[in-house]
Amino acid sequence: MSEIIFIHIPKTGGTTINSAMNETYWQTKPGYNYRHILSDKSSNSGDLFLSKNRSKYQNEKIFMMLRHPVDRLVSEYYFINNRNEFTNLIKTKPRTFEEYVNSPQTQNYVINFLKGNRMYSTVRPTNEDLTSIIDSIDTLPIHVGIFEQFSESLSYFTKHMGIEWKKDIPIKRMTIRRPKIENLSEELIQRIEKNNALDLKLYEHCLNNFQQESGLKLDKHQFNGNRYDHVLAFAARACLYELVLSDKNFIKQNFNFFKSLTFYLLNDLKIRDGKDLITLWNLTFIKTLNTDFPNSKLAQKMDSIHETNPIEHAYSIGKTIDAFFKSDPKEKSLYRNMKFDKTLVPQIKPQSKRNWIQKLFKP
Repeated sequence: MSEIIFIHIPKTGGTTINSAMNETYWQTKPGYNYRHILSDKSSNSGDLFLSKNRSKYQNEKIFMMLRHPVDRLVSEYYFINNRNEFTNLIKTKPRTFEEYVNSPQTQNYVINFLKGNRMYSTVRPTNEDLTSIIDSIDTLPIHVGIFEQFSESLSYFTKHMGIEWKKDIPIKRMTIRRPKIENLSEELIQRIEKNNALDLKLYEHCLNNFQQESGLKLDKHQFNGNRYDHVLAFAARACLYELVLSDKNFIKQNFNFFKSLTFYLLNDLKIRDGKDLITLWNLTFIKTLNTDFPNSKLAQKMDSIHETNPIEHAYSIGKTIDAFFKSDPKEKSLYRNMKFDKTLVPQIKPQSKRNWIQKLFKP
């Protein structure tokens, strides 16, 4: 009896697929049927692509999704940018997207992942690695969907895996803030493609195979969710400002405040809307800063931010704090031990919830 094995390459919609096929809120634990990233940041997919294991897996139904290397790399960088658990794996920590693109450890990431290597491994993939992966894909076979044709790919997986998807599928782990591909320079796009030539060849090979399929449905699935959904999921397991602050010491110095704010919003107020959560978080933070450090230089800079989009507001706060401490490092020691006061949290009135955000931002 065959089993289904899903290979989840990071930033290819894998959390959405894994959650949908298992009907779970979040992705399941990596194992035999779910190939992803282990706790040591290595991939557990490498044995699938060893020629000696062909007989072991020949009766299994195996599938995965690929994404164009340029779009995948952009999504990856802006997802992990301020997360030290990932960026600390890179020997020369990138300060910009361009530096990330130029780092040898980020290049041809997909090939390295499929070979079972650790995230940002110093091991460099080879043409032989690409050949062995393509050979496994074509021989076993491994059915490969295309991220840019997500709905058709789910239809493709139904056809070959027998997986039945619900019509409404929640989108998981969306990158909160990233530039559009059309806003990248042609020179940068070409550099990404050159640096990730092996990943690009793999993508083009699988795209060509995918385009040979017929009868794939275009409009069967309804995808629900937005970037605010990920705000809620992120806040449930980490400090929300981990997303926007490069200087993590500020979070450590005020850990109890951020922890108390999180618990109050999620557990006491039971906020279940990401946009509401980040709006209340931003406004409470600024009010607390003004209360605990009245007329301080940093509080004055916070008051000069006029941004009504909640996510952009958070990023403006993070950028302002980072710039402030960079220009005057001695100030760091002053802004610590902020105290959480629930009376400083703006109240949401049920009868006017639809426009409460706009009202809060009125001068």
